[in-house]
Amino acid sequence: MSDFTRFISISSLLFISFFCFQTGIFLCSGHKLKQNGRRTLVFVEFFTGFMLLSDALAYFYRGNTTAVGFYMVRLSNFFVFVCNASVSFFLCFYVCEFIKQSRLNFSILLAPRDSMKKGIPVHLFIVLCLCAVNFCLIVVSQFTDFFYYFDDKNLYHRSTFYPLSVVLGILPEIIVFTMLLQNRKKLALNVFVSLLLYFSLPLLSVALILVSYGFPWMNVSFGLGALHLFYSSMKLLELEFCSENRSALIAGPVYKTEAVSTESKKRVVRSHFWQALSLCLGGIIFVLVIVSIKGVSLPEKKLTIEKPYTENDEEKSVCVTFSRNAEKQWVDGDDIGRTGAQYDGVIFNNMKSTIITDWKFSISVPDNSSVDPGPWNGTFSLSGGRLNVNKPHEGDKENIHGEDFYRITPLKTLGFGCIMYTPHDYQPLAQEIVFTYSCVLKPLTNTFFDIFLALLFVVFIISTTVMLFEGKLIRVEEENRKLESTVKERTRELEAEKNRSEHLLLNILPKEIAKELSAHPESTIAKEYPNVTVLFTDIVGFTKISGEMTAEEVVTMLNKMFSMFDERAQREGIEKIKTIGDAYMAAAGLTLEHFNDGAFRMIRFAKGLLSDVRAFNETSNIKLQIRLGINSGPLVAGVIGKTKFIYDIWGDTVNVASRMESTGLPMRIHVTEMTKVQTMSRYEYSKNTEIDVKGKGMMKTYFL
Repeated sequence: MSDFTRFISISSLLFISFFCFQTGIFLCSGHKLKQNGRRTLVFVEFFTGFMLLSDALAYFYRGNTTAVGFYMVRLSNFFVFVCNASVSFFLCFYVCEFIKQSRLNFSILLAPRDSMKKGIPVHLFIVLCLCAVNFCLIVVSQFTDFFYYFDDKNLYHRSTFYPLSVVLGILPEIIVFTMLLQNRKKLALNVFVSLLLYFSLPLLSVALILVSYGFPWMNVSFGLGALHLFYSSMKLLELEFCSENRSALIAGPVYKTEAVSTESKKRVVRSHFWQALSLCLGGIIFVLVIVSIKGVSLPEKKLTIEKPYTENDEEKSVCVTFSRNAEKQWVDGDDIGRTGAQYDGVIFNNMKSTIITDWKFSISVPDNSSVDPGPWNGTFSLSGGRLNVNKPHEGDKENIHGEDFYRITPLKTLGFGCIMYTPHDYQPLAQEIVFTYSCVLKPLTNTFFDIFLALLFVVFIISTTVMLFEGKLIRVEEENRKLESTVKERTRELEAEKNRSEHLLLNILPKEIAKELSAHPESTIAKEYPNVTVLFTDIVGFTKISGEMTAEEVVTMLNKMFSMFDERAQREGIEKIKTIGDAYMAAAGLTLEHFNDGAFRMIRFAKGLLSDVRAFNETSNIKLQIRLGINSGPLVAGVIGKTKFIYDIWGDTVNVASRMESTGLPMRIHVTEMTKVQTMSRYEYSKNTEIDVKGKGMMKTYFL
């Protein structure tokens, strides 16, 4: 790993870790942990933060051979694996709380059967078991190098069963993902999308961590996912607050209750089982295929050969020979006490599925030995009374064929050699050989692995087929239920539409007129009423006021005030006839009875309108005044039009009422003598005044 990659890795981990701890502390603030509605998310944030911090320390102390470095590297990597498993469990618990729409107690884990009967998803207990197994293997790996090991330089390396840790890490995520999909109808859309997005980065990092080793893809993605959960939680909290549903601990919809048969429930359970199995197998096959392509790095091995071989021993995984060529030896002309010879070495890879990627060879030689330049297939050196041969690497002058040429594939050999001068009595076959090598296991070249992968793939195809079939049956049953309820639903809609139409008609017409129009839509509706009280009102100086306002402001002002008038008319039993600009027209006493209380109700309504105008002025920058005119007498009422019809009234009574309004005073109620006579028993009026009414001559009028 380059220093730049190491610096970026440590910086990224510490940065995200800081924010995870900060969000965890924020969620804890002001709440006792037992009463905290987002308690599980607190655990997710803290464990994620501690995992990232541990990973950063592991990178920082990587290669540090001091006592502190020795323990910190081991403890940091241990906590990374432990926190990874813990985050998976708490994430599953967090999703279960959304599904159940309540904060769950951890005691449910002690009674799995009762908990499942109460609706706790079985996925939670499967994830718990997987995390427990993973934790036990992590502890075992600390003493047996099961998942990883550390070399003499205190560097971390993946061990033989490292892919198993990846599988145990991804399986809980897949199971939680499956549980989320299966319960998507029980979750609000914003909750479902929020939780679904958490899985995007970790699933992508699984491929990256197996293909590109060095940067902590998995842990960084977990950190970003945890921060995403926090911000999503704050958004859901905001929605709860805005909706005034502050008593709910966790945002979520109300369950939909449907009548489902026992057979349908069983089919749904079977479908969920096959979905979970299919996704888990798909995840395992995906990991195994990537592992097969990339290979599994095995720990470095040291082979000590006290009695050198003269030929290959096929029973050994690796066999190494090193001997002096009997046909190519001579006396050193410069030193007659030494013999020059060609020394040939051969490395036999007898493993069927393993590639030797790096190797070192060492054998004892006399002190006064020397090696000629130009050895082949190795980098040769003499030091400490030993001949050392290393595999050529990139940048070595001996690397003339390319680095891959010196990798020893399964059941292949690689020869190396040199010209070396030694004392006459030196015998290489009597010397100890130390051979150290690193290798990569290629599972696809192993027959048993291929059979296992094929069986997994067959089971995956079967489970996927059954899952699709069960899903199709469930969808067919759902469609049947929908079809059965369609008629009832359409009937309810038609009934609701009828009620809406009747309600709308009643808002336009009096009740009796609406009934008659509904019963006889083609007939002409017109009636004479003997004693109806009519009111007109308009705004004083409206033309000047509206000239100083925009059209939108004028409409807004009129709508606000006339809405107040409409509400009062509905309360007082007054029939609103229409509005014309700033004028408001209403009537009371639309009945065939000559003696009615329409005049009393209209006076009470008019006084209320004055109160409404005063209330309007208290909250508005524009101060308004109105004139009110009232008259009582006979008139004709009816419906005009066939499509955009309107209910209207006609007669001298209406004209005189309009004249009362136009000749009245601001914020005063101006009435005719006819109205005064009908209401004088309850209301007091001013002395009469006389006005000239067109077509009527001089009339006595009064102010309330």
